[in-house]
Amino acid sequence: MVHVIRDSDGVTTDLVGFMFDISERKAMEQELLALQKELETLSFEDGLTGISNRRMFDTYLASEWRNARRAAKPLSLIMIDLDYFKQFNDAYGHVAGDNCLKQVAGALRRVGTRPRDVVARFGGEEFALLLPETSAEAALALAEECRKAIADLAIFHANGGPKGHLTASIGVGSVVPAGATGAIGFVESVDRLLYAAKQNGRDQIAALQG
Repeated sequence: MVHVIRDSDGVTTDLVGFMFDISERKAMEQELLALQKELETLSFEDGLTGISNRRMFDTYLASEWRNARRAAKPLSLIMIDLDYFKQFNDAYGHVAGDNCLKQVAGALRRVGTRPRDVVARFGGEEFALLLPETSAEAALALAEECRKAIADLAIFHANGGPKGHLTASIGVGSVVPAGATGAIGFVESVDRLLYAAKQNGRDQIAALQG
């Protein structure tokens, strides 16, 4: 800031400058912006596994459902539930259970790799992959990749069935949104397939085409 000093005739005689050090304020503003960005990221991230949380999944589901309806393109969903996970926690403890969930999340992240794919922890030991512009055939192939990726982790589970390691049951569905079809109903239909896979013996995939 510069202050002008004039004499009685209005002639400028001096210029007095004032300097303010705003570096500290700027640094604080940057720190607050970084903190806000971090908090926004954390609000959409599962704290244990580092993948998307249910809030992020719901947000993207609504958006991709609108996109698929507008473009008349398929939207696919894979839902995964770890078999006998309660027994795993009971046998090996919650620390081992948490580590198991982290490994599974990492394996699923290596399957859903496209920019718009969403890999999320849906709740508890249940995971979901939201796959825009993915056909029923492609989604089924990716579901098999998920099943195999979890099996290939070879996480020992004495109470996990005849194979002796952690397995997963999977429901998969694809739909081109139209008419009165709703996103929530679609998720519920795939979730029912997931539990049908469990009832039919676990470590398998049940598929829906729409």
